Amino acid sequence: MQKEHLPIYQIHDFEALAQQDQYFYFSPFSVHLQEHLFIREPHKHNFYIILIVTQGTGTHTIDFKEYEVKPRTVFFLTPGQVHSWKLSRDADGFVIFFTREFYAREYPHKMLFDFPFFNALLHNPVLSLSKENEAALLPLLQLLKQEHQQAKAMRQVVLSRYLDILLMELTRIFEPDEAGTGDLVKEQTLLQNLERLIDQHYKEHKPVSFYAERLHVTPRHLNEICKKSLGRTTKELMQYRILLEAQRLLVHANLTSSQIAAELGYFDNTYFFRFFKKHTAHTPEQFRAANRSA
Repeated sequence: MQKEHLPIYQIHDFEALAQQDQYFYFSPFSVHLQEHLFIREPHKHNFYIILIVTQGTGTHTIDFKEYEVKPRTVFFLTPGQVHSWKLSRDADGFVIFFTREFYAREYPHKMLFDFPFFNALLHNPVLSLSKENEAALLPLLQLLKQEHQQAKAMRQVVLSRYLDILLMELTRIFEPDEAGTGDLVKEQTLLQNLERLIDQHYKEHKPVSFYAERLHVTPRHLNEICKKSLGRTTKELMQYRILLEAQRLLVHANLTSSQIAAELGYFDNTYFFRFFKKHTAHTPEQFRAANRSA
């Protein structure tokens, strides 16, 4: 029997450090896998994840893209992404969960989407570490582990500081040749803000002019930046987000194609079916059958 809804796990499902709505979780990956067997099936989270693999092999599937799991690999996930994995028994490393609220408590002026690995439009969610990179990160990870295990004064503040340093160190590795020119920074910020807007409004089928107006640029300029940086037009980025959600619902939710069409703002089922087939070369039901049996 198919599950009615794709599981969306809250961070407190993992007994995370809590203060009101602010949560942080840290665990050796092997311990995490043993204690939470329910995470082996495809699921979503409502928080950010950093997974650093130190040993083991396998595959990690994130939104229908399969990535190789091997030592010195880092995976980054943002809220709402669907993922699952198939891992060897010796898989180990470190896993960190945290909410936007936890990070914003100490850094209200900073945004998590400013970190390159938390931008799905701009970058792949995977980073390969050199031996030198791993050796540099391990002491910081041990400090995080120790602080998380001990109930000391100002624990959340210290954890926030260590987390921010970890994010900055990972950014240095992720973008070692970052030029930092004014134009480049402006373009990346524009695309980051576009990604957030599309995620908020894609079901409403707003025109490109809506996003351009919100970003204080012309539709033509926005389109030129998207083409230059991502190889896609603004409209294609909007269509990609709709298709991704359609694929998630087809495979992981017990909804009919017509119900999914309505969920995504298409009240003409025929138009949705044509749109889906044009961009995937499959009908919705063909895509569902192929991926549910995979």
